[in-house]
Parts: sequence; structure tokens; C-alpha cells
Amino acid sequence: MKIHYQCSNCGKRFQISPIPGVPDGMYLTGCRAIGDAYYCEDCVKTWAERNGEEFDKQYKDPRGMFVKWWNRTVDIQCAGMNIKKYRVVNGMYVED
Repeated sequence: MKIHYQCSNCGKRFQISPIPGVPDGMYLTGCRAIGDAYYCEDCVKTWAERNGEEFDKQYKDPRGMFVKWWNRTVDIQCAGMNIKKYRVVNGMYVED
């Protein structure tokens, strides 16, 4: 099973396995999300040029927003499968 997603800025397409540690790794490499919009690490690097301020300074809880995007994406694409959900506790990803 692979999760398929696309950067909302550049349109680049990705796929990844929904296994433990994946969302934390994606976040640490620079990926971000707002609602249903996903942004790859390259587009996050140039975020301030397009939006006037760095992503992580512009939004209060970027890690929490990424977790919500990840969990929603898993819900939609892996319905009925036993895929772990994530939440953030003290700045760290933990499985629910």
C-alpha cells in the first residue's frame, strides 16, 4: 500500500508507505501542510519569497498541521486498513 500525494505549489507527485516514522521523517526533511494542501521541502524553502515570511513563523503549529494532513490522507487512501494515526506530544510524533 502506498499513499499518493502532490505538492500544492509545484505539482510534483510523490508516493510513500504509511509506516511508523514516515510522517516524522517527512516533516524533518522540510515538508509542510495546511488543511488538504501539501508542500514539498523545495517549495517550503522558497515559501518566504512567495508569502513574505517563513512557513514555520507564519503558522502557529506547523507540526500539528502536518499531522492532521497525514492522518486525513491516511483516512482517505487507506480506509478500512489498520494504519496507525499520529499526534504530537511535546513536539514529538507519537502513534495513537
